[in-house]
Amino acid sequence: MTDEWQDISENDGLTLGPEEALAREIAKSKALKVERLRLKDQVERLTADNRSLREENEAVKNRRQDLAGGPEHSTDAAAVSPSDTPRSRSFVLPGRWAFLLLAFNLAAIGILLLFHLQKPIP
Repeated sequence: MTDEWQDISENDGLTLGPEEALAREIAKSKALKVERLRLKDQVERLTADNRSLREENEAVKNRRQDLAGGPEHSTDAAAVSPSDTPRSRSFVLPGRWAFLLLAFNLAAIGILLLFHLQKPIP
């Protein structure tokens, strides 16, 4: 038991006594425990973040399915085509908004035609 304490040396070549070597090992042990607790806390935080992102992803998928018309348009991760990427996704208007937009455009064209027809022809 005393042999293992006698061969411990510092970086500058000095040999440590048993008390200094024990104090150094205790300090290393404390540092490792602190690091382990820090890593455990980080793992818990990342797990919670992962869980919340997964729930948010599911909510977005459900909202997208509701807007697209139901579960028959659902996309799994394996069935996603390159055209479904966020950059190339087309915006789908609900039927009510499309009808109102069409009515507004037809009214604007009608008014422009009336103004154009009221001009005297030179």
